[in-house]
Amino acid sequence: MTDNIFISYSRREMGFVDDLVSDMEKQGFNVWLDYRSLVPGTPWKEQIEKGLNDSGTVLLVVSNASLVSEHVKLEWMHFIQANKRVMLAVFEGVTLPTELRNYEWADFRGGYQSGITELFQKLKQPLQSPKPIPALGFKAPPIVWVACLVSIACAWLSLKAWWTLFIPWILLPLPYRIIKRNYNYKQVQTALVMLPLAMFFQAALDQTIFSVILIFWSIFISPLLFMILHSSGLQRWGKPEATRPKFANPYQTENITPKPTTFYTDYSLQDQVAAQDLAAELKKFGHQQTNEINNASTAFVLISRYKSETIADPDKQIVFPVIIQTNDNMDKKLSSIQWIDFRPGVRKLDVIAKLLSNPSELLKALGIRPVSSQTIYPPTVTLMNFFLNFLGVFTIGSTIKYLQTSLILLLNLPFFSLIGTLFSFGIHIVIFSTLLFLMQQGITTRSGFFASFYRTALGFASMPFLLFWQLRISAQADAKLQAVGINILSSFAAAIPFVLCLLGVIALGFIFLWNYRDIKRWFPAKI
Repeated sequence: MTDNIFISYSRREMGFVDDLVSDMEKQGFNVWLDYRSLVPGTPWKEQIEKGLNDSGTVLLVVSNASLVSEHVKLEWMHFIQANKRVMLAVFEGVTLPTELRNYEWADFRGGYQSGITELFQKLKQPLQSPKPIPALGFKAPPIVWVACLVSIACAWLSLKAWWTLFIPWILLPLPYRIIKRNYNYKQVQTALVMLPLAMFFQAALDQTIFSVILIFWSIFISPLLFMILHSSGLQRWGKPEATRPKFANPYQTENITPKPTTFYTDYSLQDQVAAQDLAAELKKFGHQQTNEINNASTAFVLISRYKSETIADPDKQIVFPVIIQTNDNMDKKLSSIQWIDFRPGVRKLDVIAKLLSNPSELLKALGIRPVSSQTIYPPTVTLMNFFLNFLGVFTIGSTIKYLQTSLILLLNLPFFSLIGTLFSFGIHIVIFSTLLFLMQQGITTRSGFFASFYRTALGFASMPFLLFWQLRISAQADAKLQAVGINILSSFAAAIPFVLCLLGVIALGFIFLWNYRDIKRWFPAKI
């Protein structure tokens, strides 16, 4: 069995690589994988070079993205030039460079289990003569084709929800995007949750047997596709944007007693809650906080939109960049050091405290998959953003659907009555859309009027009143129609967004209480 195996891959295949490495470690292979093996606080470039030199085999994940990557090419060329073993894990059928055509390979395109069985058999044996190079052409695991078929059914259903705009925009191209591996997992998840509710809203307006049948069909097909996309097969198949954030814990820290050390937390005042929580956890395990950054053996630098640099000296002390919010202008000195990524949420501070004096296993113990260029927020922030998107789609969409259903009838009203009704709908949409935009901006960017927990809570509390206003406008329009002898109850459908909003705001209230500390860490502290 090979002593050490270096995994060379593109981040585009991270879902596949994550499962592959986990299964290899279960079989007893020693694997060097960047986001599990790098040591935070140490320059990452030198660590990768050491990983290359200390490994006897490279396992190259063959894909379109990996073969055009200059960094990946430097990795596998290192093993060829050093006359070390090269093994190919074929994820996509591509034309291999001439240098790679005489090496062993295992084909994962038709199925993961058959591919990994073949890979293990070869890695456990001495170097063998290679088979002919793998055939070109598109191949995909069976679960991918099942996902395509189910997504076609969802795409057809989404046509009935055209008035939401968002649902067909996401679900109509989904079968093609599954094949291309580039669908947005979060957006698809949101659309699938909305689809049955949109069908229910549609049935409330149409009041036909066919619409009722669509409700039951959507209740079955949406969860089915959700489970398929959530399955390990699709999570291995998709690019990073098509996978969910994943956490693993391959290294446990229960019985570790840390060696006390001195530390300093360097942060902007807006991030002081997260900094205080980190310092408190470090002190709980015996580490001593200093008041001068130059007197600390370890410096934690919290990176966010409010901070991108530090006066800490990586040549004289250990410096840990801790990213809690994306900042594309990070100081070059910090960007060359392996960081701790807390964009998915500040978590496992006790692990940092336990491994502070021995950080070689820190990334593995934190178990955070890299988020690369994805837009990632803490879970509570993601939930708030989802709820706002949900309300926006149904509130604006329900107004469009109501007007589409009732506009011909509304033309029977007196001119000024008609103008007044349309003006009321328009004013409501403008106010609601403006509030929605400002709240989303404040929540996701941590800037603006709603970059505050209390203002955000007030904004959510105002949502039911705005939707009740929408319900009143619809009811008054129905009453005007009844006054001229037209019986219609379309306003009943407008009650659906109001009820959903009211229930959602109540649920968010409990979630805020349960995750109060996470929310306080995210919103900028008052200066």
